[in-house]
Amino acid sequence: ARARQFSSFILVIGNMTDGSTLDPKDAIIVQNKDELLIPLLLDELPTAKEFKDAVKSLSPEQQRFACAYRKMQLASSVFGICVIQIKPQLEALLGLPADALDKEMKLTQDLMELFVEYQVPSDLLSYNGFSQNVAVDDKISNVRDNVKGVLDVINAEKDKQLKMEQAKTDMAREKAHQTATAAHHPEMMLCSLERRPKRSEHVGASSWARGSRMAMSSRSAPMGELPFNNSEWSPEKIERV
Repeated sequence: ARARQFSSFILVIGNMTDGSTLDPKDAIIVQNKDELLIPLLLDELPTAKEFKDAVKSLSPEQQRFACAYRKMQLASSVFGICVIQIKPQLEALLGLPADALDKEMKLTQDLMELFVEYQVPSDLLSYNGFSQNVAVDDKISNVRDNVKGVLDVINAEKDKQLKMEQAKTDMAREKAHQTATAAHHPEMMLCSLERRPKRSEHVGASSWARGSRMAMSSRSAPMGELPFNNSEWSPEKIERV
């Protein structure tokens, strides 16, 4: 099986329950010049070790498909292969007429990416107009707008995560730089600590300043504006003072 550029299909394998019914067991997507060779020769089946050596260089998806294929070969039943074209199924899923995506290569690639990689529900991308009697271009434009909206959300989330990771990296780099500086130049950290005023000295200076301001204000204030109760100062006490 070989897919041309900008084309894709699904290759399904399974058991033949009768002359026209296939019971699917596994499937793989073949797209964009992917090539899948399935020898249908009457040769001996490879041993378990030979099969393991042959598939160890394949991708996880291809290994899974190859294992399923070998399991079907080892089973004592008739197995079948079915090829399903993806583009007609996309058109039916999105509410588009047949052959509407024939010339929409970028839109088709974006749809495949959203469906395969991000598992986006089809109702977020399908045609959501109120009338089915509109032009094909209008339906395609509606689907394209839906795809663009979902891609914008995904790209914005990617940018947000990238900025968060960049901020974490910058903080870790700054912390490592400070740690390295303190390890190589401990006298700089000691000098910075010595330049900081002690709390007791700061509190004492502040208390002395407040006391000085209160004394000056009490000396310059008139008798009627003294900051204490005038009733406690009788004329006798004033004369004694």
